[in-house]
Amino acid sequence: MTTQAMIESTPFLRFGVMCSGSHFQRWQSEAIRELLADGHQMALLIIDARIPEKKSLAGRIRKHLTSHPLFHYCHKFYFRPYARQIVNLNVGIADVDSVSCMVVKKGRAEHFKPDDVASIRSYKLDFILRFSFNIIHGEILSVAKYGIWSFHHGDESKYRGGPAGFWEIYYHDVVNGAMLQQLTEELDHGIILKRGYLKTVLHSYSGNLEQLLSISATWPAEVAKEILRNGTIKTLGACPPGPVFKLPGNGKMLLFLFRLFRNKISFYYHELFSAEIWNVGLIKRNIAPIALGMNKLQSSDITWLREFGRGKYFADPSGFIEDKKLHILVEDYSYQKQRASISEIIFDPPRNSFSVPITTIEGHRHLSYPYIVEDNKIIYCVPESYREGNVGLYKRNFSEEAFIEERVLVANVNAVDPTLFKYGNHWWLFFTTRPYSATHLYIYYSEQLLGNYRPHPMNPVKIDIRSARPAGTPFIYKDVLFRPAQDCSGTYGGRITINKVLKLTPVEFEEIQVNTVEPLKKSRFSKGLHTLSQVGEYTLIDGKCYRFNYFHFLNQLRRKLSRTGKRDV
Repeated sequence: MTTQAMIESTPFLRFGVMCSGSHFQRWQSEAIRELLADGHQMALLIIDARIPEKKSLAGRIRKHLTSHPLFHYCHKFYFRPYARQIVNLNVGIADVDSVSCMVVKKGRAEHFKPDDVASIRSYKLDFILRFSFNIIHGEILSVAKYGIWSFHHGDESKYRGGPAGFWEIYYHDVVNGAMLQQLTEELDHGIILKRGYLKTVLHSYSGNLEQLLSISATWPAEVAKEILRNGTIKTLGACPPGPVFKLPGNGKMLLFLFRLFRNKISFYYHELFSAEIWNVGLIKRNIAPIALGMNKLQSSDITWLREFGRGKYFADPSGFIEDKKLHILVEDYSYQKQRASISEIIFDPPRNSFSVPITTIEGHRHLSYPYIVEDNKIIYCVPESYREGNVGLYKRNFSEEAFIEERVLVANVNAVDPTLFKYGNHWWLFFTTRPYSATHLYIYYSEQLLGNYRPHPMNPVKIDIRSARPAGTPFIYKDVLFRPAQDCSGTYGGRITINKVLKLTPVEFEEIQVNTVEPLKKSRFSKGLHTLSQVGEYTLIDGKCYRFNYFHFLNQLRRKLSRTGKRDV
């Protein structure tokens, strides 16, 4: 049977849920709702029938005083993310069959009884989501066609065990990991189905948990879609397992709370008093040796634009050659207006001089990232306009020396840093979206520049704070496609990751990191770098520094006050 025939004959998957009853944490209920919304059938609840041991009040007090009391207190009364609120799904699952199971403990593992295994197997499930029970071994692992799926909220190469999202803050690790895996007999060596890397919310444990849980809740539905599309399950490579962590004692918990408080002060101080100031630099060299590290970049290689006022900045450069002059398009941001337009600056090589900036694209809302595309000697610009809710294409009008809106390429999408290029027989549009603009990478494609752009079936094709968001022009070197991406793990636009694209087709995408381009420490703009664009034999970059700005301070203070009383995510 062909893959297409399999998809037509099985338009949905049957799944079971290991749970403690009808009550779930909110993120767990969202994972179930996502599956049901896609048409999959929840066929069985596998309920943990063990009754928790009832202890006397004195026994409960003694346990909390001797077993990580400070952590348990904070976890119960202070660390309470929205995603962990308990919701009752009784109405939605009232008609779902259930089987109550008692397990047998053998060492650290739990084994299901043969009768329960046979009963569960009779439902012919495609997969089982695990939200209850502990370490599972034995025949139960093979009762469903695609096994038992379990979440691990942590980078398995660094943090096994738990608590989820805790030790990353404790050790000031700027990257969080999470994965969905198919359980096997080997502890912490499951088959990885989905993986993502997020920025650690260092100033809020609840916020850190919130993003880990809420973002990963969509993954079972995404894996199920892939199974229906391909007729099989795609797995990811495993990482070497890291050390096992346990609940923190009182000493480490006190240190954790101190670090959390320190991080919170630093975070809010930085948000209020440190405005980002970007500037654009010109390098008279091809992009490949810079991006791939073959030639070490020096401060003297960069010619920075002069700054035009302390209340504005230039960023996101892209360009084209016209009449032997380099035309540079930039995001022209004003802190007073709290928005940006697209300006054009002309570099004259014989005079080695730059013109003053002239506004060339101005919308009703914020515009940035003016990405330049050339097709059949026609120059186009694709600016970021996510607040408009679409990806627009602007055409260069040479007589008026301006860009005129040509058409909408993709509607109803809040695309961030849309990057359009031709590779092979297709035009490819890469972007991230709000609210996960630094982590979730999406691809659309079309056979023609002005054609119908369709979403890639693997969307989001990547979830990684270190290498998802586009950062300038993809380029080909020795017949290989390379893609610059932002690494926002340490700070927004902290540096650029260069990815080697291994597969890019209408049904496949795969890339690996091969290099990073760091901001130049001896430069004035040494705190960030998030654009690397090629224009002929020139390369355009930008750099970041921090400076107090009165309008930025007022705007941030207004936002903080308006959020008072809202949950911290």
